[in-house]
Amino acid sequence: MKRIITILTLLILILGQESLKSDESNSPKNIVDSKVSTDQRIEEIVKDLLDFFPEGTKVNIKPSAMEGLYAVHIGSQIFYISDDGRFLLSGDIYNTQTSENITDTERKIARVEFLSELDSSSMIIFSPIESQHSVTIFTDIDCGYCRKFHQQIDAVMNQGIEVRYVFFPREGPDTVSWYKAQEVWCSDNQLQAITLAKQGKSLKSQKCADDPVQQHYDLGRMFNVQGTPTMVTDAGEIIVGYLSAVDLKARLDGK
Repeated sequence: MKRIITILTLLILILGQESLKSDESNSPKNIVDSKVSTDQRIEEIVKDLLDFFPEGTKVNIKPSAMEGLYAVHIGSQIFYISDDGRFLLSGDIYNTQTSENITDTERKIARVEFLSELDSSSMIIFSPIESQHSVTIFTDIDCGYCRKFHQQIDAVMNQGIEVRYVFFPREGPDTVSWYKAQEVWCSDNQLQAITLAKQGKSLKSQKCADDPVQQHYDLGRMFNVQGTPTMVTDAGEIIVGYLSAVDLKARLDGK
């Protein structure tokens, strides 16, 4: 099973490797080639970071809002590297004049962009007659709070909220929950199938080709999903855990 590495563990692993390099960089010989070594060091750090994300994850490096730091966007997660390549930071940057969390704003934008690239035909969507909001929910068939949320799916839709389910079996590939997700997807009536599965009922669907479970799971890892349900609003905000239909509507309305 693929492990989801926490950011803290990831930083410890990378910084442990980089500490030796940064110590050597203080020698006169290395200072002469500082530009080349800096570029190489940044490339090496980014390469090490990518090892902890699904293959094919997009990476983008650009100057950050803070002078002297590059922002490294990997999936929807953001790290910062000093422009000399010696320091790797994980955390949020705030604008003290406006109180804006610049890092979180960029995360939200990245999430919206990633979700816009995900074909809606690969999701299981419960749509109200008139939609005011949408939430993309990383769900596990066997998750208790996922099941509790789905019990009120009609009430959620009555609040004008479209629910877009993507699969995130918490135990990873080749597990019972993973196979259940595949069975739901391969059913003739996916809306009915996911409802029955979340009621603990068995399905008798046949295997089918090109199910999206792996794609959804990889997306969840890029979003650093640690549990289910994890909801992503149409504005890119993350909501972790169960909410009632009324509370979810209030949250989406900004109340």
